[in-house]
Amino acid sequence: MKKLFELFSLSLVLISFTVINTSCNKEELPKPKGEIPVVSQFVYDGMSLYYLWAEDMINKKPTINDTDPKKYFENILYKTDTENNWSWITDDAKSLVGGFAGEQFTFGYNLTFVPVNKEQTQFMALVKYVYPNSPAEKAGIKRLDYIGKVDGSPITGKVTPEGYIEFDNNKLYGNNTVTFSIYKLTNNGFELDREVPAVTPKDINTDPVVFNKIFTIGNKKIGYLFYTSYIANFNYRLHEVFSQFKQEGVTDLVLDLRYNGGGGIDAASYLVSLYAPEADVKNKTTLVKMKYNTFLNEYFDKRGGRDVAKLGEYREKDEQRGDILYKAAPNPLTANLNLNKIYIIATGNSASASELTTFCSRAIMGQSNVVHIGGRTYGKYTASWTLHPYDENLGIPIYEESKLSSEQKNTLKNWAMQPIIGIYSDKNEQNFINPGYLEPNYTLREGFGYVDYWEPLGDPKDVFLGQALYLITGNESYKPVEPKATRSSKQELQRVLDIKEDVMPLNLDNIKLTPEDFQKLRELRK
Repeated sequence: MKKLFELFSLSLVLISFTVINTSCNKEELPKPKGEIPVVSQFVYDGMSLYYLWAEDMINKKPTINDTDPKKYFENILYKTDTENNWSWITDDAKSLVGGFAGEQFTFGYNLTFVPVNKEQTQFMALVKYVYPNSPAEKAGIKRLDYIGKVDGSPITGKVTPEGYIEFDNNKLYGNNTVTFSIYKLTNNGFELDREVPAVTPKDINTDPVVFNKIFTIGNKKIGYLFYTSYIANFNYRLHEVFSQFKQEGVTDLVLDLRYNGGGGIDAASYLVSLYAPEADVKNKTTLVKMKYNTFLNEYFDKRGGRDVAKLGEYREKDEQRGDILYKAAPNPLTANLNLNKIYIIATGNSASASELTTFCSRAIMGQSNVVHIGGRTYGKYTASWTLHPYDENLGIPIYEESKLSSEQKNTLKNWAMQPIIGIYSDKNEQNFINPGYLEPNYTLREGFGYVDYWEPLGDPKDVFLGQALYLITGNESYKPVEPKATRSSKQELQRVLDIKEDVMPLNLDNIKLTPEDFQKLRELRK
C-alpha cells in the first residue's frame, strides 16, 4: 500500500526566484512537432529542468511513439532512481494532493504480516496501529489484533526473495465493504477471537499524531509521542501535544518514528522546532540544505543559497487551495521544550523525513544528544516535489494556463509527477548518501524480533520505549531483557513479514515556483 505524504503548503516560500527581464514576451507552450503526445512533452519539459539527473535527459526527448506517458516516464528515469523506486507519475493528481494533505480513502489501519504455515502462503495481518475515528477504530479493531480472514477467506500470497509479501488478493486495502475475522495468539496457536461485520473504507483525515503520554519517574517527566507521518496539515496537533508537555513540565522526550515512512519538510521543520534549543528556534537556524542538479545549484548559489528549511517557520493562517484546506499552526516557540537531548525510536520502516529529523537534529543538538534506538533506517536521502502542467493547487505548475488550449488542458489536467530533484543535507551540508541509511546507537528489534512480545503503544514493557526510559532514568526495571523461554507449548515464536511499501523521498512541500520562473530558468539554461 502506497504511503502518501503531505502536499505543498505553497504559502511558505523558502526559495524565491527573481525574474530579471519582466518586459520580455512570455514564450508560448512549446508546440509538439508532429504527433508528440502533450503529456509526454510535459514529462520531458519538467524533468529536463528540475530532475536531479537532468543532464541525463538530453537525448531522451519524446517522440511520436511515446503515447503512454507512464511508460515514457519510466524509460527516462536514471538508473539509481529506478532501482530505488523514488520518482513516479500519476493520472490522478487530485488523489495525490489529498493523500499528501492527510486525506485518504482507507480502512484506517497499518498492518504487518505473520505466516501461519510452513510454506508461507497463508498469513495473519497484524494491526500495528489504527487511526483515530477511522472505520477500523469504529469497528473495534485495535493494535495487536490479528486479521485472519477477509469476507470469510484466508489471507494468501507468497513471500518474495527479498522477504516481502505479495498478495493473491487485495481486499485488505480495497475499496469495498468487507467482513473481518479477528484472531488472538495463544499457547495453542491462533484462535478465533471475534467477527467484525461490514467495515467500509471511507475518506478520512489520517491524523499522524496517533498517541502521546507523559511518564513521571523520579524527578523526570518524560513525554512520549508516537507519530506516523509528516503531514503539515496536522502541525496544529503537534502543537497541542507539545503545549501539554510544556505545561506539565516535561524534561525529556521520546519520539517514536518506528513506522513513520516520512513526508513533508514543512512538518519536519515544525516538529524539530518544538523540541530543539529555544535559541535556535528564535534565530531561525537552518535545518536543511539541498543539492540539486548542476544548473540549479549554480542558480541558487548566485541568488542566496540552498537553504530549504529553517527552525521557527510556520503557517500563520489557514489557506484554501482548490479543494484542500491547509491549516495554520501556532508559533512553535509557544510550545517549545528547549531540550538539549532527545531519544528517537527509528527502524527499517522509518524513512525520508524521519531520517531527516534524526540526522539534521544532530547538527543542531550535537551528535551524542540525538539518541537513535531501534534499527538501521530505510534509507531515503533524496527529496522531491510535485509538478503539475498548469494548476498550482495540484503542484508546481510549469505552463501558463492561459497559453494552453482547451484540448491541452483537458488532456493534462489529471496528470502530475513526483520527480527526485535533489539530495538533502544538514546545516553543515553533510548528508548520509554513504552508506545511505542511519545506524542506531542502541540496536534492538521490536518484541526482540517476535510479535509475541509486542506491546500496546506507550507500554513501558515495549522494548524500544523501555530502553529509552532506562537510558533517561537509569532505572534497571525498565531495561528490556529478552526472555529465554518460549511458550509452554514450545511452539515457535511468531516472526513478522512486511509488504514492500513504496516509501517515498522527502517531499519539499514549502517550495513555490511559477510558470514564469520555469520559463526564465529555461531561458537562462539555453
